[in-house]
Amino acid sequence: MEIKDELNSIPVKTYRWLNVNHLKIDEVINKAKKPYNKKYLGDIDDENISIGTINNIVSINQHLNRINNEKCEYGVSKKMVELAENSHNAGIYAYIKRGANIEKPIRIKYGMDKENDLVIDNNVIVASENSKATIVIDYYTLDDVDAFHNGALKIYAMPGASVTVIKIQRMNDYSNHFDSNLAIVEPGAEVNFIQVEFGSKRSVTNYISNIKEEGKASIDSIYLGDKDRELDLSYYMNHIGRRSISNIETKGALKDRAKKLFKGTIDFKLGSSQSVGKEEESVILLDNTVVSKQVPLLLCTEDDVVGEHAASSGKVDEDKLFYMMSRGFSKREALKALVEASFNPIIDKIPMEDVKNIIKDELARKLVMEDRKW
Repeated sequence: MEIKDELNSIPVKTYRWLNVNHLKIDEVINKAKKPYNKKYLGDIDDENISIGTINNIVSINQHLNRINNEKCEYGVSKKMVELAENSHNAGIYAYIKRGANIEKPIRIKYGMDKENDLVIDNNVIVASENSKATIVIDYYTLDDVDAFHNGALKIYAMPGASVTVIKIQRMNDYSNHFDSNLAIVEPGAEVNFIQVEFGSKRSVTNYISNIKEEGKASIDSIYLGDKDRELDLSYYMNHIGRRSISNIETKGALKDRAKKLFKGTIDFKLGSSQSVGKEEESVILLDNTVVSKQVPLLLCTEDDVVGEHAASSGKVDEDKLFYMMSRGFSKREALKALVEASFNPIIDKIPMEDVKNIIKDELARKLVMEDRKW
């Protein structure tokens, strides 16, 4: 397949010389479509949820029609979304019944190896009125395979529903990762999206949330860029209804020659009066050779709203680093502790201890164990 789209375009163009309007990739990725033959859906034993692989669920169409009626373009590009929706080789459909509280998280694991190096997943989650559920999706590689992932996730939260989605991406240095996400937040519903970006040579992610009256949506993300990694993160909170609430909080760290572009948009549409939207991104720069670009946007066609945005970047506090090293930490261990302390407010929002441990182990591997000259 050949990827020559303009990926993750920002909603309002700025000067071209800034190189932030979109990501352009001129690369041929030699991946022919083939099946994904690994088990990826964890066992579910709850009568309040209907779940299965996306090709085996007949009742999906009525809910997809509701989502499609929103007529909302989303994703890293139109072509990549169409690839995921129409040519997928994996994916799940989950329907949570009205009033159900699914206490056990739904676990989905897309592990890639030399026999299964291509994942194109199409995932749909429908939460009925006043239901509650948590979904964990983990993308990872099992060896030094040149893996490719392109995925689409659609979340439909009916009135009063609460959905938390946790996505972890920890693919290897040879892989490509493209991820498109859409949430429809009906009146009084809530969708919380937690994203962990630690891997792949190129990671392009896009999230859009349509928030209706008194709905709530949040994005909490952490990222670590090392070596020659390229990260392009685009988050968009679309306030449609009155008294809707959104929050974007992103924390990152960059080292070596990593490059990152963050685009966060809060858009108050006409009719979204008394709504509140906040966004903040902060990044720790561990080397002078990294590139960090930030584009926080506030768009507004409504008067009675509150919008806040902030972006910051800086090096490690040398006094803190010296203090920790004087207490017996190596430089690598001290840096890992400082980065982890920055990430902890978001990591602590994850309710599963084993998922927290996966994240912390990955941090330790990249910041302490890997051979590197500081």
